[in-house]
Amino acid sequence: MTSSITIEQTVSMLEEATLSNPGAVSSDSSLAQLDGWDSMGMVVFMGLVKEQLGVELVVHDLRGCATPAAVRELVEKVAGQ
Repeated sequence: MTSSITIEQTVSMLEEATLSNPGAVSSDSSLAQLDGWDSMGMVVFMGLVKEQLGVELVVHDLRGCATPAAVRELVEKVAGQ
């Protein structure tokens, strides 16, 4: 497993976690405006990241991310620790 993540992977996992249609989320989408980006969506996303990348995120840190690009940066930062 690799801990590196592309923006495409990030967007894909966010779409899966929020039950969004493919293509509904872009790298600069506002997560606050995304249906399904609630506590359950975050937990599902965290599970996908753990399963696919072996990286454990903290909900508090994830809540601070405004866009998928920021989420990707967080995953990269945590993976590098």
